[in-house]
Amino acid sequence: MSKNRDPLALSPHWHVDCSLAAELPDDRVVSGRFLLNLPFGAVTLVLLMLVGLKLANFLSLRFNIADWNRRIADSRVELASIKQMQRDYIGAAKKIEMAHALIRGRLSVFAFTTELGRTRPDKMVINSIEANDAGIVVRGTLGESSEQATLLIGRYVEQLSRDPEIGPRFRKEGIIVTSFEPNRETDQQNFELTFQFAPNAP
Repeated sequence: MSKNRDPLALSPHWHVDCSLAAELPDDRVVSGRFLLNLPFGAVTLVLLMLVGLKLANFLSLRFNIADWNRRIADSRVELASIKQMQRDYIGAAKKIEMAHALIRGRLSVFAFTTELGRTRPDKMVINSIEANDAGIVVRGTLGESSEQATLLIGRYVEQLSRDPEIGPRFRKEGIIVTSFEPNRETDQQNFELTFQFAPNAP
């Protein structure tokens, strides 16, 4: 007959559990401490992101300010160049206006020489034409004797004074013979005619 096992009998491997349950580590999958720190971590992450955005905006603003300062500096150089060009144009315009005021109403060189060539006597040779603010000086020679040349140059002066293209441009009796002498090397006569501009030539 087998012996009945005493339910209160101790197993040979049994030992007293002396550990404290309150001091044992929490063996739950998600601990309470993690759940407590999670909101603070999220807030910290959001704050870091905001600081990063602020820093990025600040750096972008500094870059834009530096870029605009560079553009303003470049614009100042261009503006100074434009102002200098404007001053140059104003100076040139004043000179053009002054030149126009001086020659306004006066006979052009081309028209003057054309009229001289059309009206000159056959034996007259024009050697030079000089112009200044007071008038025009024409020098040349006449292939005539002294007496004939004197009559010829006198008639030519009268003809020029009556010429509708030349006469009105100069003073009354402003077309005169300022020099007349024989050429020592030839039989021709040297002459000089002076055309004095009228004060308000049409």
